[in-house]
Amino acid sequence: MQDLPEELARINAILAEFAAIHDAIFKLSWRKALPIPGLFKPTDFGAHFKDLSRLASTLETFSSVLKAEPGSVEGSLQYAASLLEAVQALREICRRFYEKSQGNLGKYPMAEYNADLKNYEDLVNRCQELGIALNRKMRDDSGTPES
Repeated sequence: MQDLPEELARINAILAEFAAIHDAIFKLSWRKALPIPGLFKPTDFGAHFKDLSRLASTLETFSSVLKAEPGSVEGSLQYAASLLEAVQALREICRRFYEKSQGNLGKYPMAEYNADLKNYEDLVNRCQELGIALNRKMRDDSGTPES
């Protein structure tokens, strides 16, 4: 198989960081199942917010470069834009939880969280669909048969 174009390698690196943050927040763990103060470290939504802000900034810059650059892989701009939307949605959830963790308990009502989470999940699903299509295109372009 041919080498991955640089633009897709960069997007993949951002995706890997994003997935790690997503897993740190949503993956089932004893820490979340048994929230015993002092025994398990709480989720650091402030750090996640900062990391997601950095990833969003990188994706925004990268998307601008992709738009201006002729010859980018078909679908890569749409995928980058979709990933950016998902990153921004998770960043907003983290921001709201960080504010809540700082003592603003009424700042993020459950109904708003549920709506934000549904929107985030929809964005992640759209990103996955575009990623599958982009992978298929890359596989077709390289002439590698599907497994």
